[in-house]
Amino acid sequence: MPRRARRRGPGWLPYGLVAPLVALIAAFVLYPMAEGVRVSLYDSRDLVPRPEEFAGLANFAWLIRAPETLTTVRVTVVYVVVTTAAATLIGLASALVLNASFRGRALFRAAVTIPWGTPLVASALIWFWMFDPQYGVVNYAVRTLGLSAESIPWLLSPRWALPAVMAVDVWRTFPFGTLVLLTALQGIDADLYGAAAVDGAGRRAVFRHVVLPSIRPSLLILGLLYTIWGMKRFDTIWILTQGGPADATNVLSVFIYREAFRNFRVGQASAMALVGAALGLVATAVYFALERRHETA
Repeated sequence: MPRRARRRGPGWLPYGLVAPLVALIAAFVLYPMAEGVRVSLYDSRDLVPRPEEFAGLANFAWLIRAPETLTTVRVTVVYVVVTTAAATLIGLASALVLNASFRGRALFRAAVTIPWGTPLVASALIWFWMFDPQYGVVNYAVRTLGLSAESIPWLLSPRWALPAVMAVDVWRTFPFGTLVLLTALQGIDADLYGAAAVDGAGRRAVFRHVVLPSIRPSLLILGLLYTIWGMKRFDTIWILTQGGPADATNVLSVFIYREAFRNFRVGQASAMALVGAALGLVATAVYFALERRHETA
């Protein structure tokens, strides 16, 4: 009897161990998502729709007809693609530098984490003052370098607002990529470098055939994380521009917030949230497709 009990133990034990985690995910992720789907079917002005407010797919039809939808999706895609690519490339470049041996390397490794460790609201407010058209240090640097004789209204111009916000986002997030890729670089087997040196490979060949294949999994997961974070970015954009000017920085998260809590169109905001979730699933599917393609290659 005890022997039989010991055999049965491992059968239910894994399920018992993961049950609390599954319960938390169901309560704080799956249930809110299901409620969001339900609310998107109502023409509601609050989070608890009434039965008489049922509208079916009318909210999604409104999104298709509304010109703001296409603008919001376009701005979001541009924002995510540019910030993900820039943060990844800068993180890779800084990781390659910090992986080299030089005096003061430990100090620079600690300093590069400052943007990532700075409180988000505080750093956004500092950048807001730095972008000030009259007194900001950014315009002072532009005039000093002779790039422009006049002050640039960074956060007030539809032309410059999105690049300015993306620059702040890249400045804040690239240290995370630096740490991830630096860890991946330090995990490369030293024998691979030795074999490349014996074959007479130059720096470009080593980077292409040794470094990139070795850190490829880290690059893919980093790109996925940057994509997901970029699609959810709200606080930095709201502090700097609140989605303006002229909806130049009106990404999905800002659009959803404004529709739900300023225009009191909770149903439409929930429908747009589902659009954002669909875009996130597409990005995740692309990541897993690339992983599967690499494994079968």
